[in-house]
Amino acid sequence: MSGDSPAAGFITRLTWERLPREVIDRAVMCLTDTLAAMLAGRASTSARVADDLARAWWPAGGATSIVSGSPLGTGGAAFANAVAANAVDIDDCGIYTWGHPGAQVVPAALALAEELRLSGRELITAIVVGYEIAFRAGRCVNHEQSAVHSAERTYRACGSWGAVACAAIACHVHGLDEATTRHALGIAEYDSPDLPMMRAIDTPGMVKHGVGFGALTGLLSADLARRGFTGIEPGLDQERFRPYADDLGSDYYLPRGITWKRYSSCAWTHPALLAVEKLRTEHPLPPGSVARVVIETYPDAARLGTRLPRTTEEAQFNLAWPVAAMLVDGRVGPDQVADGRLGSPEIIDLCRRIEVVVTDDLTRRYYLSEVNDPEGSDSAVVTVTLTDGTVLSSGRVDHVLYPEPGWTQDEMRDKFSWLAAGRLEPASIPRLLAALADLESADDSSVLMRDLASSLIPVGAH
Repeated sequence: MSGDSPAAGFITRLTWERLPREVIDRAVMCLTDTLAAMLAGRASTSARVADDLARAWWPAGGATSIVSGSPLGTGGAAFANAVAANAVDIDDCGIYTWGHPGAQVVPAALALAEELRLSGRELITAIVVGYEIAFRAGRCVNHEQSAVHSAERTYRACGSWGAVACAAIACHVHGLDEATTRHALGIAEYDSPDLPMMRAIDTPGMVKHGVGFGALTGLLSADLARRGFTGIEPGLDQERFRPYADDLGSDYYLPRGITWKRYSSCAWTHPALLAVEKLRTEHPLPPGSVARVVIETYPDAARLGTRLPRTTEEAQFNLAWPVAAMLVDGRVGPDQVADGRLGSPEIIDLCRRIEVVVTDDLTRRYYLSEVNDPEGSDSAVVTVTLTDGTVLSSGRVDHVLYPEPGWTQDEMRDKFSWLAAGRLEPASIPRLLAALADLESADDSSVLMRDLASSLIPVGAH
């Protein structure tokens, strides 16, 4: 391959000393959030199946499964932990990606950190590499989709661009040169899974966003390249996409490009959930007093539908279920979308009283938001009619994605504590949070994963 490569240059030359403080702090919050999501998802059937396969195919190594606590080869740990991180849809979303970077970037970086005994600073730098490449690789892969305003679009899900991001992480930590790194990126892009996302909305399954295959493909691609395997010219090096890569190292998207989730469901449900939360703060809404709920929204959210879910994946890719769960429980977390909760009579009854309506205004705003127009917004209106005839409307409620307001360090620690409860030994939670806060001082970041693994409560234990 000829010519320079801003992407490969960034990947191979980035050092801790060049990272702005706000980027470092954001990366540690991303790590904290994704570890919490892994813990939340570790008991899911999809995570346990992925862990079972990983223990069969990569049974020995220096990395750790957060599902079972077992030692695994690097690829197996990245694969299993990525599946766990996305299993209950409470992991982060990234600008330009239409999906979930953390569920791939963090498991890949952690597995390599354990294998290579990276310092805390080296781990954080690798995470920054992964996110910054993920944002831009996602932009390349789905560059045409924001202009497709119809039900026919089927953009490529997370593993399609996550493979490139995870290859970048591996190239960085292994110290590969620019030429080899370009081949690794080209291998990852060429061999990345082709994931038709909207088909997973229509018929949800454990495949979800393909994050396990994204993490694994990226690590394999870098290993192939360092052994002499060659790839195509990476998309980030092509002339039409160069503007996406030219600012690498000078403009970090991480501080403004992440949305962290408060709800365990598809991000398209979040405007409606925020609207329900608003109504619940203003009015008492006992589930038995609700006669009818109308959700006004845009086509992609409406496509999630109101079918009664039979699996946790169907509950996560659903609009009625999380809204009904919010009205019943006041929260939509892993418990509300767990397989064992899907028979709840109260939630099922409320689901049957929910109607979804697509409006021209919310549709127009949604499509404008996808091209970063200031008038755009990701919004919903929820109207609740009570059994006594009272009609309550939330008005238009906007879900601000990038940059999402709020999320202090304390809020992130609270989220970790919430999702770790019942999944880690209680005494370990403040200890792990302290280790994360002081990660940049750690000589060996793998101590964090070993401590976490030794603190896991076995799946199914009470």
